[in-house]
Amino acid sequence: MAEETRIRPPSWRDPRLGVGIVLVALAVALGWWIVSSATDRVGVWAATEAITPGDRLAGKVAVVEVDPGIAPLYLAAEAEPNGVADRVIQQGELVPASAVTDAVELRTVVVPSSSAIPEGTAAGSRVDIWHTPGGSFGEEPGEPTIVAEDVLVQGVLTDSAFLASQYGGVQVLIEPDGLPALLAAMADDGDLVVVPRGG
Repeated sequence: MAEETRIRPPSWRDPRLGVGIVLVALAVALGWWIVSSATDRVGVWAATEAITPGDRLAGKVAVVEVDPGIAPLYLAAEAEPNGVADRVIQQGELVPASAVTDAVELRTVVVPSSSAIPEGTAAGSRVDIWHTPGGSFGEEPGEPTIVAEDVLVQGVLTDSAFLASQYGGVQVLIEPDGLPALLAAMADDGDLVVVPRGG
């Protein structure tokens, strides 16, 4: 009669047991990481429709979940969307934190230009408005000065008949305390020139 083969349980010294324990631990850690990554998301605002410069965000955004690594770049869901967009934000686009300005009582002013609007000036651009006072008969024009600094362009207008300017003009958003200087310059006989901001 053949001798029976006895099956002995593996010894704790068996290296295969150690490898098995390590593999199980790695599998558990990987599973935990996958579950944790799937649930560790952060809420930010995204546009539900196209938003143009000067538009208030309220009513045009919704909360979406994103990876925490990119969340600081966008407007956090904890922040009330009461700001104003300073650039075009397309439908479905996450709202960049840098694209939102405070919702102060901005005023819209259409400024006729005395020279060609610089190429590249469009909704969302930031510009300075320079004014050169008109001189009296026989006198030289005054020194040019900035009458509206770092203002947001809401649109570029090309209807010269409406603006009484062959070059058209720009529609800008300006804070109330900047209105007097700009309106006074527009009432003067001098020239108004749109100058894009650098950067």
